[in-house]
Amino acid sequence: MAAVGAVFAILGGAAPTGIAFIDAAYVGAGGAALTLAAGRARRWTWLLSGLLALWFTPSTLGRIVAIAALVLALYAVQRGRRRAFGAIIGALLALVLGDLGGGPFLGATVIYAGLAALPIIGSGGRLMPAHWRRPIGVGLSIWAGAAGLASMIFALASLLAIGNVSDGIDAANTGFDMVSDGDQDGAARAFDSSSGSFESARSKVSGFWTLPARLVPIVGQHARAVQVVAGEGVALTDIAAAAARSVDPDDVRLVDGGIDLRLIEDLQPILDRTERALERAVDRVSDARSHWLVAPVDDRFEELLAELTDAQPSAHTAAVAVRELPEYLGTDGPVNWLVAITTPAEARGLGGLLGNWALVQADEGKITILQSGRNEDVNAALRARDVALSGPDQYLERWGRYEPNRFFQDVTLSPDLPMVGAVATELFTAATDQPVDGFIVVDPYAVAAILELSGPVATDEVTLSHRNVVAFLLEGQYVDYENDEIGRVRALSELVEGAFAALTSGELPGPNAVADILGPVVEQDRIGVWWADDTPADELIDVAGLDGSFPTASNDLVALVHQNAGQNKLDTHLRRQLDYQLEISGDRADGTISVTLHNDLTDLTLPDSIVANNDQGYPRGTNVVRLTVHTALTLQSATLDGQEIVIERQIAFGHDAITALIEVPAGESRTLVIGVGGDLPDGPYTLSLPHQPLVNDDEVTLSITIDGRPVELPASLVLRADTLLSAGND
Repeated sequence: MAAVGAVFAILGGAAPTGIAFIDAAYVGAGGAALTLAAGRARRWTWLLSGLLALWFTPSTLGRIVAIAALVLALYAVQRGRRRAFGAIIGALLALVLGDLGGGPFLGATVIYAGLAALPIIGSGGRLMPAHWRRPIGVGLSIWAGAAGLASMIFALASLLAIGNVSDGIDAANTGFDMVSDGDQDGAARAFDSSSGSFESARSKVSGFWTLPARLVPIVGQHARAVQVVAGEGVALTDIAAAAARSVDPDDVRLVDGGIDLRLIEDLQPILDRTERALERAVDRVSDARSHWLVAPVDDRFEELLAELTDAQPSAHTAAVAVRELPEYLGTDGPVNWLVAITTPAEARGLGGLLGNWALVQADEGKITILQSGRNEDVNAALRARDVALSGPDQYLERWGRYEPNRFFQDVTLSPDLPMVGAVATELFTAATDQPVDGFIVVDPYAVAAILELSGPVATDEVTLSHRNVVAFLLEGQYVDYENDEIGRVRALSELVEGAFAALTSGELPGPNAVADILGPVVEQDRIGVWWADDTPADELIDVAGLDGSFPTASNDLVALVHQNAGQNKLDTHLRRQLDYQLEISGDRADGTISVTLHNDLTDLTLPDSIVANNDQGYPRGTNVVRLTVHTALTLQSATLDGQEIVIERQIAFGHDAITALIEVPAGESRTLVIGVGGDLPDGPYTLSLPHQPLVNDDEVTLSITIDGRPVELPASLVLRADTLLSAGND
């Protein structure tokens, strides 16, 4: 039975040193000792130890086994004391106490197991023959002395290594700062210094003198953790130093309309190594963390792990970029990109109406503009050729009625970029006979970021820079050229051609500066990219956050998507407020989605193109909003300002899409309230809030309860990007 108790204890998986066979020896010895002691202990101790084990165990299996031990103990008490019963009870308790989990604090597992085992061990020990007790006591004393000495030696080595680790971290941070500043030589020296410091720390904590400490429970876990940190510090900083010396990322920049693809290829090996090293470091540091570490050490490990994990996406994106960017830049032959400029002043599902476009070609890294124009140019060709749109099916079902095959400006009706890309490239090729390999969409805010990189563009009458181009594109063009449509179109064409000329004739900043400038507009979905060919190159678009796919609901979802149905530019003055109230009880969810639309227009003297409604007959300044509310639940009711309203319900992207046509006069507000209900998928509650890139970001308030308990989510937020909120409530 002692062997059975040892095996049961080992099955619990406790790892006080982190060395599998040593842990098995410690835990197995404890299980065997508990089984032997239980065979000799007083009967009342079986009951007490069983109750304590039942109290301390966190697992269902542990509770079942503890109850079984208690039942057997009660039976044995009634039948009279029998050593066989005691041994079986001890073996069962060894199984329970070997799997107590992490506990609420350091050493909780040891304390709980010790308290539960103490009645049996104490009683059985006193009843053990004297010729057994004496050698066991001597052996334990020798072990305790050796363990104490080993622990003191390791503590001294760790104290000596702390300074090296601190120096290594400081030097590494200095190196990263120098990389950001473009000082590659200084960064390499800093990383070399950091690697040396980590190597000194590793030599102190990994010498033969620290090996005995690895065999000491709890101390062994700390020794392993410190050795992992020092070792991974050496590996990462060695790679960082090699990267700083090999290729300067800032050399990979657009110069006179071209990028040297050989420089990108040179970056690939070191960036692949960096990604693998980070992945290895995350795995090893994660593995080194355990509930046996003292709180200060575990907290530092948690911080280190968070830093390494935060660095992984950037490292992965960089590695994917150097692998796949050459394909986008025409390494295998010319690649044509259709670039669409949209305006959220007249909203469409993807953000705004498509105004200007440019066809850009990349060939062996050289970028040229083939042609540019307005949506009217494509419209004329589509109508002359009587072009029909072949798909996608969902696009045709939801938006085909608006005839994007005759009104190219409306291809952005869908909020899903891959769908829009497929439609736009099919129609453009049909209209122009120009093949298109990829689609890029940018709005005025993205144009501003591009001009910040390239510099200002001068048209015949105005100079546009990143400081004034947004205001010009949203409203200024219509005010400045109120009675000169030809001049307005010419100014927009000069802006497009001038921006591309600036991009392809000068020298842009390096990747770090480009990422800093473009990053915010990418995060806000104001730049999107679609690649026509279904190849692995799509991964770069995905990891860079450029794919623009409309999210599907993994659990709960609320999304607002509106189209300007008034044929004007009033969405510059439109604000949307979303209030979501939801109660979940059991498997049922019921709630309300309230959307308030505010038309903040105050100046009705603005040009007709901004505030009028063409020939639709609405009062001047009226914003006619075709609003679609996407929800993971099912429509129950709908009212507008308290009155029932006619709505359209469809299924889109796998969930309900509820659409209403709402007129919002200047200076007024309208509130749409939709009742929803239904079942949500099992699992922790999550709420997806997709973002439509408009002029004004949505204001969101939330109140969600599960079985009467509030879910810990932000009470209010400004929605500036696609947002996924998670809560731990099941």
